[in-house]
Amino acid sequence: MEKLPVDDRDQSSADIEKSEKSVIADPSIPSLLPHELYPPDEGKKAWLCVVGSFCGIFVSFGYINVIGVFNEYYMANQLSDYSPSTVAWISSIETFILIFPGFIIGRLYDLYGPRMLIVPGSILLLLGVFTTSVSKEYYQFMLAQGFCTSIGASLIFNPCLGALAGWFRRKRGAAMGIAVSGSSLGGVIMPIMFREITARSGFGWAVRAIGFLMAGMIIVACLTVNSRIRPAKSMPADDSHHFNMYNAYIAPFKSLQFSLVVLSMFFIYWGLFIPIGYIPSHAVAHGFSESLSLYLIAILNAASVFGRLIPGFLADKIGRFEVFIVAGVGTGILVLALWLPATGHVPIILFAALYGFFSGSAVSVMPAIAAEISPIREIGTRWGIISAAGSLGALSGLPIAGAIVSSNGGKYWGTSIFSGISILVGCVLITLVFILRRREQRASK
Repeated sequence: MEKLPVDDRDQSSADIEKSEKSVIADPSIPSLLPHELYPPDEGKKAWLCVVGSFCGIFVSFGYINVIGVFNEYYMANQLSDYSPSTVAWISSIETFILIFPGFIIGRLYDLYGPRMLIVPGSILLLLGVFTTSVSKEYYQFMLAQGFCTSIGASLIFNPCLGALAGWFRRKRGAAMGIAVSGSSLGGVIMPIMFREITARSGFGWAVRAIGFLMAGMIIVACLTVNSRIRPAKSMPADDSHHFNMYNAYIAPFKSLQFSLVVLSMFFIYWGLFIPIGYIPSHAVAHGFSESLSLYLIAILNAASVFGRLIPGFLADKIGRFEVFIVAGVGTGILVLALWLPATGHVPIILFAALYGFFSGSAVSVMPAIAAEISPIREIGTRWGIISAAGSLGALSGLPIAGAIVSSNGGKYWGTSIFSGISILVGCVLITLVFILRRREQRASK
């Protein structure tokens, strides 16, 4: 195999090439064709995949980014008789199911490619959104929004990320940053649509309007998201037999770095979604009107667009771990230093904007980190395992936060401390991975 020149590449790109070359010599990884070894970083199909992934993430993770809007609306209207912790279970289940099945969906992606997952996911997502629009009881919201919508979103979100990793290497951070910014833009547009249409036409038509917007974006995703790597099921039998359950789910944990990344994802997601879910209700408790509080989610997500785009480009230049550590630590510090003491309009609005930027930066770079420590043939499965760990944190984080608020008589200081410390613990673990990788690089020179 001809060695590619690395003179004009940054250090992170050379490290990725070294990692992917090691895959060739690993007998447990199915063989790759020559054109599959090195992502092209360019071409019409590659950038159309970015466009399609942007649309897919807009409708999947973008919908999750407005959980605070639905949380606040349900507590003030249809579900006003339920406690904040009970209402929060809808959002927690929704977030959990979006992320947790990633280890299964990632495996299916590696076997069958993206389209076999995105099409049925689109049907389930739209079914869940339109049934949410006619829901009135707690169990109906839980089934429609908590389960149906999130299962469909997961079948869209995970393949979109997996497909991008196969098309890009040197520009992987930038490509993923562009695609993941779709969730932020969705989090800007959908809360405003919800607020304005609800005021004019009611809850049902507001949710249905969001569903119609999603349908158009989904069509683009179905037509443009494609994989450059052959699905494992299309390989000869002597290659595909290596793809067994042990290699897929157990063997990765032999790597200390991978195990630490998995654990860090749990702690980060344990705290990350708490401000997103409780910013509106926290603002109302400190004198905001209900209408103004809902716009905080739009402000957060508008800032997150820049937080996902800019660090993605920087990560390709100065290193993905370095950018993630700065963004993650900044996110945790903001929660403890700004959200915790905030009581007035200005500091709360400022927190929403800054938190959107820094948390968006961390979220956008994490998939690139997962790809950097994974063989290219196993990116889908390994990102799924990492996401599943994060989903366990997201599942329990919001209800725990709701219980803390209730136990403190409606005050949010305990929730802020829990959120900030959880995020910082996750950043410490990622920093350990960064140190281990640097030691390996020095030892190999």
